[in-house]
Amino acid sequence: MTAILNKIIGGLEKFVSPTSRVFNNISAALLLIMPLPVFIDVVSRLTFKGSIPGGIEIEEFFMVFIVYLAIAFTQFSDGHIRIEFLLAKFPKWVQNICDSFVYLLSLLFFILMSSQLIRQGIEKIRIEEVSYALEIPIWIFRFVAALGAILIVFVVLLDFLKALQRSMEDRRLPWLIPALILACFLVIAPMAGLAPTGLEGGTMGVLGMCLLFVLLFLGMPIGFGMGLTGFLGMIAVYNGLLPALSNLGIASYNTAASYMLTVVPLFVLMGEFAYHSGISQDLFRTANIWLGRLPGGLAFSAVCGDSLATAVTMGTLAVPEMKKQKYGMRLATGCLAAGGTLGILIPPSVGFIFYAIVTEESIGRLFIAGMVPGLLLAGLFMVTIYIIAKIRPELAPRGEITTFKEKLVSLKGVIGMLMLFVLILGGILSGIFSPVEGGAIGSVGAFVYAAFRGRVNRKMIRLSLEDTLKITTKLLMILIGVGILGYFLAATRLPFALAEFVTEMQVNRYVVFAAVIILFMVLGCLLNVIPMILLVLPTIFPSIVALGFDPIWFGVVTVLTMEMGQITPPIGVNVFAIGSVAKDVPMQDIFRGIVPFLICMIVCVVLLVIFPQIALFLPNLVF
Repeated sequence: MTAILNKIIGGLEKFVSPTSRVFNNISAALLLIMPLPVFIDVVSRLTFKGSIPGGIEIEEFFMVFIVYLAIAFTQFSDGHIRIEFLLAKFPKWVQNICDSFVYLLSLLFFILMSSQLIRQGIEKIRIEEVSYALEIPIWIFRFVAALGAILIVFVVLLDFLKALQRSMEDRRLPWLIPALILACFLVIAPMAGLAPTGLEGGTMGVLGMCLLFVLLFLGMPIGFGMGLTGFLGMIAVYNGLLPALSNLGIASYNTAASYMLTVVPLFVLMGEFAYHSGISQDLFRTANIWLGRLPGGLAFSAVCGDSLATAVTMGTLAVPEMKKQKYGMRLATGCLAAGGTLGILIPPSVGFIFYAIVTEESIGRLFIAGMVPGLLLAGLFMVTIYIIAKIRPELAPRGEITTFKEKLVSLKGVIGMLMLFVLILGGILSGIFSPVEGGAIGSVGAFVYAAFRGRVNRKMIRLSLEDTLKITTKLLMILIGVGILGYFLAATRLPFALAEFVTEMQVNRYVVFAAVIILFMVLGCLLNVIPMILLVLPTIFPSIVALGFDPIWFGVVTVLTMEMGQITPPIGVNVFAIGSVAKDVPMQDIFRGIVPFLICMIVCVVLLVIFPQIALFLPNLVF
């Protein structure tokens, strides 16, 4: 049996590996040209007062190709985002049983999704539906989505067979067989009419969320779990299979074909161009030249970034430099882990973009609302580092003396990129162009600037596109799950029932707010900020608004608090990210180094609660 399974796995891998890579390469090529139509449209509008016909449709079609052609390779090469903290505590054989269970569920889910995308594509052919502006047949893009979904069926099948093989090698059949039967029953029973009926919508919503969290903590990728829960929940709510199946195809396609979500790959691509061309390193070195002579100055310049990924990025760059300067590694790693949380507040913040998508608030208002709190938090970090460096100068030796001329010369390498950021933010806030258009301008601008500096080569382009695709498809897979789950939650009216329950409670609204903050901190230890926003916010947000909290202010507090969880002992994922870079630094030292910065973040949240105008003054002034 094991020999047969090995042959099947080997044959499947020979098909999946090259096929998914080819699809991913096509997606990367399309991603490279994706910003150009938007960029040309903006230039045309500002210069000739005219726009490209069907510009929005073009970007939506790009999104379908980019997401669905790359989504399988992301699962094959890196895996979609899942919660592994709890699962990692189990023995290996239990992990293998759980993997067999969740991947069989995922396999059934994607089989159903791909079948619905094919069915709806055939329906589009029958009715001869075309796009509104360009009159392109819609069925083409439905079948592209179906093709990507079919390929991920094979990838997940491969994951399932590998988990099955590991479980069989462990000789755990008495546990494996019931797990597989349960997985099949969980999907097939509701489809066969055995779903619970007669329950109130709120009760169904609560049961659905319980099922979701069980699946997530068993290791099911977040997007997969949300999609499956939404599908099963819709069967229960409507007491029928057809509405749930129809929603499965509609929601999975419409999410990927969203013009609004184009902002995700465009801004991520801009950042990847900046990083892989060395522009981010230039910014770091310039900050070091200007600040390195101050007490703890090298730590100042390390306080920048974009949460988990940037904690690793800046850590790779800054830890060796700090070692050269004989910095105490507790301070060095602490400020790097904490500094990675600042990027999510300083615009253009992907966290704010997703908060705006979920809550339908203004991205521009959120961007500008994060500026003062971001600078305030950076200031608190700097003061903390300065005090530590003054009290214990051996932890933060001063850098080399540089002349004013050297400082001015160092600006030459970064002033272009800084001007680009100002241009993008200024254009968005002034209404000259939208956030999506700002992302396209930023991507093109970062590429052109890197080319001007002689930094563009095949490797730089390839790495930028590959990393952008991984990030985009991981986030869009969660959003596809959110889209399917959202229909279920809306049908149960659970978020609104929860809002009514909270507003009728005879407690001060700040008690509820404090409970939400604690929840965000706990979840922040386990998840990155964007998955948290997509997972939790749709349920909580109506209650917050009903209690009278300003949604823009709450967005700033939400993102800041979730980032606080990223460095909260004993789990904080940013800490482990820095630990992977600074391998010779004991983990307890990194956690000790985090404490002063964690206190700074708590102070910042308290100040925002006491003085909400810290976040609201600029948005109210500008808009």
